Order: sequence, then structure tokens, then C-alpha cells
Amino acid sequence: MKNKIRSVFQNLSFQRKIIVISFVASLFPLLLLTFFSIGIIQHFIVEREKSNNQDNLTSTYQQINLRLTTYEEAISFLTSSQFLVDELAIENPSNFEQYDLYTNTIVPLFQSIYSQQETIANITLYTSINLYDHGKYVKKIIPGDITSHFKLNNTTNSSYFVDTDNNQIYLYSQLFSAKNKDTNIIVFQLSPEAIFDNLENISNEPYQLTITDAEQKNLFQFSNERPEQLGVLSRIFQRFNQSQIQNKKQLKNSWEITFSRPMYSVYNGIFLLVSAAGFIFLFAILMLSLSIIGLSKTVVAPIQKLADQMNDSPENTLNLKPTYQSNDEIGKLYQSFYQMIHQIQELINKVYKSEIKQQKHELRALQAQINPHFFYNSLSLINNKALLTGNQEISEMAQLLSQFYRLSLNNGKSRLSIAKELELTITYAKIQLKMHNYSFDLDIDVDEEIKQYEIITLLIQPFVENAIFHGIDHIEDQRRGKLTIRGKLLDNYLQFEISDNGRGMTANQLENILTHQGKHYGIQNVKQRISLYYGIQDAIVYDSTLNIGTTVRITLPKYTK
Repeated sequence: MKNKIRSVFQNLSFQRKIIVISFVASLFPLLLLTFFSIGIIQHFIVEREKSNNQDNLTSTYQQINLRLTTYEEAISFLTSSQFLVDELAIENPSNFEQYDLYTNTIVPLFQSIYSQQETIANITLYTSINLYDHGKYVKKIIPGDITSHFKLNNTTNSSYFVDTDNNQIYLYSQLFSAKNKDTNIIVFQLSPEAIFDNLENISNEPYQLTITDAEQKNLFQFSNERPEQLGVLSRIFQRFNQSQIQNKKQLKNSWEITFSRPMYSVYNGIFLLVSAAGFIFLFAILMLSLSIIGLSKTVVAPIQKLADQMNDSPENTLNLKPTYQSNDEIGKLYQSFYQMIHQIQELINKVYKSEIKQQKHELRALQAQINPHFFYNSLSLINNKALLTGNQEISEMAQLLSQFYRLSLNNGKSRLSIAKELELTITYAKIQLKMHNYSFDLDIDVDEEIKQYEIITLLIQPFVENAIFHGIDHIEDQRRGKLTIRGKLLDNYLQFEISDNGRGMTANQLENILTHQGKHYGIQNVKQRISLYYGIQDAIVYDSTLNIGTTVRITLPKYTK
């Protein structure tokens, strides 16, 4: 199906191709812009509604908070009344003393609060003092009364208790006296209707207001949504989106106020703007269609003329490839230029091949300059001359050099056995021992079982060289240098350790030794070859302590011959 569509498109006339491409290329940005604009409109309207909700929520919060604050200040006035506290400090009051307490202290105080707060249903003192009940003003604490639900925390802070069964709210606070250890609680009985009065006309839009206490009990709930009064659009929106915009705010007594608006009511405001955007989109499509048709007619002729000019006089089009195969005007252009491009590419290939041949000749000439046979013969001659003159040191050095370069060249191969690599490394170390007048010790500890495996050439020698020139050569105290080479098998891996007791490295040197920031180019070369051959990046690990020494560990997968 995909190939069929491609074939049909390629065989369309150039004019129709312009129409299709231009229309598709313009339609998607236009659709994107339209939907983006609608999204922006929706976002701002929703944000505006959230802001309005927040304003309504703040207004509700302020009304309720003001009423609760008034009640709390009133009960705080009573609990902080030293006169009332002192009057309640009497022990075993007589009938007269009780009468005097009621008529001259408690009732006047409570009546003063009633006169200022008419919405308080009852103000009652619950006490454990041996007093007679006095109407709604004084009651003795008995098991099972309303105080059994209170959480007394031995402070004068006021708290709320919601009696959902009787639809009542109680505000209570304790009185304390140093002279009397009895329990005295002042309780305001509040009506939810009084606390939440005038909250039904916050907004003309559909909304729902819910107030819950700290235990998520409903204290108040109101909704002015009228499903039967919804218009056609609102019902459609309601059917497809029943979510709400919610704003919440918590009072200091842990009551939570939730103000929510249904999304369908918000979309009513968006609909007109979306309709306007839709008409603009259709108008833009119409203008786009007319523009594309006009563009296709005015562009085809110049391109046809350009194709004829290029067919008469081909120029620089080396990047043009014959990948466009169709019967329209552009296809003709490609067909006319293909022969010229093909000829140019043939000329380029001839020049490129001749340069490769020249480079091969130069490489062979360079190799001839460093012919290993010539080098071995020269060392053999030096060895013979040294033996004839009785100079054993020169003879040994020539033999070691010959052996080292024979092993390192490895007949041009990139791998060799660990046994040969070890022989090469030991030969190099012996040469360095002679050059250093045997000023350090060489310790070899390599398991016999790993010598059968193969590794890349010149793997260990650069680290030995590094240990001598950058470690042992820089010992500043009286220690004798020591170079240790270890090798062992760990599961499916080969591990080599090259250790020296030289001057060690600082943390900065240790960090840079395996990066291009350092000067250890031989180590960099080994790291790159390991990465290319084995495909691992962390095969080399350094461990060094300043003025104690350095150990490098090389861990590689094992390969047999």
C-alpha cells in the first residue's frame, strides 16, 4: 500500500505535486496553531475561573473565620476571667454561696456574651465541683454527657466538637485555678445554620461549597447546580466531562473549605471563542487553497525553463544522484544530468585510485627503510664483533635488542601468546637493568596456566617502561627499586599487575594518566588498542600512593590460540 501511494505520487504532474505538498505542509501548522490557540484560550479561561474560585473561597473563608474568631474571643474572655476563676475556687459551697455564684457571677458574665453574640445557642459551665445544676448555665459533669466527647489537653486553648447526630457544634475550653484542682469547662453550643449563614449566594455560576472538620465529617454542603435548567450545550459538555475545578483552604481549627465549579459551566464560556476560532480556521483553509493553486501555476513554468537551460549547459551538480525516477519535469532533469554526473564520478575514481597506488608505493619505500632483516643483521654483526673483542656486555645487549625487536615485530601479527609477550617484556626489563646498572630488582610471578592464551602485542611492556621511567627512576630516599610483574586467571578473565615502589602519583596525576590530558602516550595507545580489539573501556585500573608506589591492573577476556 505504501509503495502504491509512493508510485502514484511520483507520477503526478509537477503542478499537482506542488498542490499536495503545499497543502499538507501548510495544513499541519494551521491545525497546530488552531489547536494551540484553543488550548491557550481554554487555559486562560480555566485559570480565570480558578482565580474567581479562589476569590469566592477567600470570601467564604473570611466570613467563617470572622465568626469563629468572635466565638473564640468570647470563650477566651470567659476562661481568662480571674474573677470567675476565683469564685469557682470555693470548696463545698453552701446553698447561699451557690446562689450568689449563679446570680452575681456566672449568669451576668454569660448574659453579657449572649447580648453580643446572639447566634450562640447556649453557654454552659460544666464542672466537677459539688454544685447544683442551674438551668442552661451550670451543669455538673456526669458520665455520658457531652463532655465525654471532648479532648481535654489541660490548656486554655479552645477546641471544637461536631455532633453530627444532633446537628450541633460545640466550642469548649477549660478554666484553671491554682487553688482548685476541679475540672471546669465552658461550652458554647453553636448552630451550624448560624455559623454558615449567607453562604448560598457566593456566585451566580453553578458551584458547590463543602465544609468538613478535621475528621472529614460534613459540616456544611451547598450546591446551586440545577440539571433540569441546563441548556443543550451544557448538557453535552456535562455528558463528556464531569470533572470539577476545586479550590481548598483550611481554617486554623483544621476545618477545610472546598469550593468547586463543574467544568461544563466553564466550557460554556469557551464555546463562543472556540466557534470563532473554527470560523477563522475555515477561512484560512479557503485562502490557503486559493494561494496554493495560484502558486502551483506560477512556479511550474520557471522550473520547466530552468530544466531546459540546465539540459543545454550542465554545471556543478556533483551532489546530485539519480534517485528520483518519475515522468514529471524533475525526473527529466535527473535523467539529463545523470550521464554527466556518471562521467565526473569515473574521473574522480581514476584520480582517487592513482593516489592510493602512490601512497602504497610511498609506504613500501618507508618500510624498506626499516627492514627488520637489515636491523637483525646489523645487531648480529655487532654481537660477532663484540665476541671477537671479548666485550661480553655489548654482546649481551645486542642479543637482548635483537630478541626484543624480533618479538615486538611478531612477523606483522597483532596478537601473540602471553608466553611470548612475557618473554618480550622480560627482555626489555633486562635491557633496562643493564642501562640502570642493576639498580632495581625484577620479580616475575605469572601462572603457567595463562601462558597459552593470546593477547594483543606490546600490552605489558609500555606499563613496565612507565614504571621504570616515571616511578623507580624518581625514588628520592635510600630504597632500592623493585619492579613486579604478576599474571593470573580470574574466572573467564586474564589479569596482569605491574607494580613499582617508585614515587607514586598525586590524585590529579592519577586522574589524568588514562586521559588525553596526560603525557603517557604509550599508555594511551594500549588503552585505544584494548578498546578497539576487546570492546571494553575500563580494562586498565591504576592504584597509586605518593612516595610508596604504583600498581596498574589490566583485566582482559581470555583468548586461546
